Amino acid sequence: MRIEFGWSLDGASWADAASGGAAGTVRMGPRGLVTLLQTRLGLTRPEVDRAVRTAQWMRLIDEHLAGLSDPAAFWPAASCAVDPWSTARQLLRWRDAAVEAGWRPATADPALLPPRLAAIAAVERRVVVGMPGTCAPDGRPATLSPGPADDLREIVDLLAQLRAGGASWPLGVDRISLHEDPAELPGLWPMLLDLIAGCGVEITAVPAPAERAPQLEVVSCLDEWSAADVAARFLAAPAPPGDGPLTVLASSDTDVLDRALHRRGLPGIGRVAPSPDRAHHQVLGLFLDVATAPVDVHQLAALLDLRVLPGPDADAEPIGLVPAAARRTLLRALTQEPGVGGPAWQSALEHLAQQEGPGAAAALEAAREIDRLVTDPLPAEDLRPAAISRRLGWLADRLRRVSRGDGDLRASLTQVQTLQQVLEMLDASAPLSRRTLQQIIDACGGSGPSPRARAEVADWATTTRPAQITASGGTVLWWGPADDAVPAAVTWDAEEIRALDRDGARAPAPEALAALHVDAALAGLRRADRVIAVLPGRRLEAAPAPSGLLAHLEAALGRGEGDRRSPASLLEGTTWSLAGRTRELHRPARARFAAPAPGPVRIGPAAHLMPQRLSYSQAATLIGCPHRWVLEYGFGIRPAQVAALPTGPPMIGTLVHAVVEHLVQELHDPQLGGVRLEAPTPERIGAVFDALVPQLASELDLPGRSAEREDIRARAVRSVHALFARMADAGLRITGTETRFSHPLVLAGEAGGRTVDFGGSRDVDARDARGRPVVIDLKWARSAKTYADLFDTDEAIQLASYAWSMEQEEPQETAPAVGYYILTTGEFIAADPTLDPHGRAPMDTRGAWDRAVSAISRALSEVAAGTVQVGCRHLLEDAGLDASSPYDAQRKAWDAARAEARSRGGLVVKSYCATSDYAQLCGLQGDWR
Repeated sequence: MRIEFGWSLDGASWADAASGGAAGTVRMGPRGLVTLLQTRLGLTRPEVDRAVRTAQWMRLIDEHLAGLSDPAAFWPAASCAVDPWSTARQLLRWRDAAVEAGWRPATADPALLPPRLAAIAAVERRVVVGMPGTCAPDGRPATLSPGPADDLREIVDLLAQLRAGGASWPLGVDRISLHEDPAELPGLWPMLLDLIAGCGVEITAVPAPAERAPQLEVVSCLDEWSAADVAARFLAAPAPPGDGPLTVLASSDTDVLDRALHRRGLPGIGRVAPSPDRAHHQVLGLFLDVATAPVDVHQLAALLDLRVLPGPDADAEPIGLVPAAARRTLLRALTQEPGVGGPAWQSALEHLAQQEGPGAAAALEAAREIDRLVTDPLPAEDLRPAAISRRLGWLADRLRRVSRGDGDLRASLTQVQTLQQVLEMLDASAPLSRRTLQQIIDACGGSGPSPRARAEVADWATTTRPAQITASGGTVLWWGPADDAVPAAVTWDAEEIRALDRDGARAPAPEALAALHVDAALAGLRRADRVIAVLPGRRLEAAPAPSGLLAHLEAALGRGEGDRRSPASLLEGTTWSLAGRTRELHRPARARFAAPAPGPVRIGPAAHLMPQRLSYSQAATLIGCPHRWVLEYGFGIRPAQVAALPTGPPMIGTLVHAVVEHLVQELHDPQLGGVRLEAPTPERIGAVFDALVPQLASELDLPGRSAEREDIRARAVRSVHALFARMADAGLRITGTETRFSHPLVLAGEAGGRTVDFGGSRDVDARDARGRPVVIDLKWARSAKTYADLFDTDEAIQLASYAWSMEQEEPQETAPAVGYYILTTGEFIAADPTLDPHGRAPMDTRGAWDRAVSAISRALSEVAAGTVQVGCRHLLEDAGLDASSPYDAQRKAWDAARAEARSRGGLVVKSYCATSDYAQLCGLQGDWR
């Protein structure tokens, strides 16, 4: 075997004919050569995750501190107390750098060492390098898994031992050709190459490339998209005769470039950088976020909805981390009650327990595990390693069960298993902080490849580093030259360098290491006859850092940034040309899109969309915007459950409603047929509020929301106390809350004869002193103005529907009294002067209900005939307005439409949904706004 060795050649392709290579010749960098020598010398071992080594080193630091009479004397003791994981990781990095330089910390004299090296040496005395579970020759168990520096040290020691004993070992290598002078290499490398030569391997030098500057074309673009068009056009254009080999040097991500290439029918480069933010790297962190108190219900919903694999075929549902049956059932419970442990959550678990058939057992098992996870979460201030590891058991089993060999999902499983391994190494009695746990999770995850990082067969060679350009001559298309990052080197001060030298180490200067990379990169670029650099002006909303390599090439030709070309300069008429390649372009005709036609949407006869059941919410939507009703209820087009979790005022309203319901049940006296005419104490109201928050509004318990929670609690306590007290003062005895009803409703007009079930639940039922029924609707709203207007104009059809339902259950000579109670402000809107001092006239609930039924009937008749009115857009068009008209003009149009409808005995429900999920489907938002 012949090896071409260069300090920057790890990951390089094999030598090929274009670069003078032949069969049996391989390019290698430092890590590649070490791996080969390990194989030839019988020193191979399983790779150990860096997070495991950090955990081992952190444990060694803890043991060292525990053995000190004064732990504060340890140089990094203060840092260990504040951030133990980062401190251990940094100390281990310094230790590995020193070992790679040739230092033996276990044998160094601590009295002669500077503080940093002394701290490393102190911990190193507890180190026994070896794989977990193995022992050293003297019987001591291994305490630190070997890293790359230890691998290098082990090879050097073995070869030196063989040489000292007059023995040799066949390495199976005939020749190593070096791109660098061995004396310029850092640390143990000159010694290693000398030892390899002593094993009969010929060490030669690669001839240096000619000191010449290649022809250079630099195209500077405004953004990544225009730069991608320049590069893709160049690759699509035919090469002139004798142009030589073509190499694409991808210094930046090629995601946008790949799309431009695919539009032209060319193969993509597929060089997208790995990232720790890939989806499969988020599973573990999300799972532990949900497992830690306080439970974030939105994170829980995201975990339930997480899909980890595509379905087995194109039409199949993607496979979720949580089985589909459990996912749908638990998400449905969260949309009803955004918390855990409440009635909806328990009902969901009971429903799953009653299911039978394929997958029912797995769904129930997953649901019960999720329930245990969130009803008994890990305390955030007491995160014990053993408790965390126990929570991970189900996750590892589930990932193993569904992975089916998928590489990304196997990476998620590996991350979980690595974290379990790390947790086993930590002190079980010492709790972890949230920050430390997140650092460990991030360290276990590493970086994952992009799903678009797929190289495709092409006519050109591809590389990501200038030093790895293989072809001699030809053209290099340099995509996205940017800051020429070199691996960060450990910087030692002068005293530390003297100490390392005294112990036989060769500490490399950072500038010397950087020179190795820069010289190799320039040598690679100089191998080409022509370099074409395409610069994206901005990428990811930021200008990339300038490339020192590109500036060097430009300076060698006496050029600068002012000599760079723009994309426009490459075009003459319809002919595009760059560096001898030309391509004829054509301008496609401009596409024009027509705005949606005014008026209603016309569909075919739609009797099949007629409902069997209606509620107030459906009825209000149907009257206000039949188009939205058809989409939401007729076609079932709704936001995903994970996006429909109640939050903000709807969530708080549900919570306070539940507080009232709980108190009514608690105070109900069967002998009185209702609650006593007295108010519960503020302390009791607050206690009920606190008990229900985790079940119905758990997000209020999240960190950073304590002030908001206290404000809502204080308002709820005052408002609920006032509700009971003022109803008692008015002689109104509450008889029930959330009273469900369902009665047949006969529609009128053209839909006459059609009967639907009309159902819902009334917030508060009561009786006055004379036994007459009263119904109060509770609202958590910013202002009472809207509801006062609806009450005064007899358009409060929700109250009318409640009064109608009560009359269906108990016919009355006069309609039941109705009213609103605004929970946010603690005020009633009612005709009873003891509740509302504004002197309002009683609401005509019967007339309002008749108008509502007529409006429902008319809307359904139109839908059945195939005409669907587009709610507020229809109203605005009739007024000569559109969605972009000023708010005041739109408000006046609504007021005029309501007044006109009242004058003729009709009804208009204001249903302006420009901020809803349906606004883009009717033109209120989007391109036509």
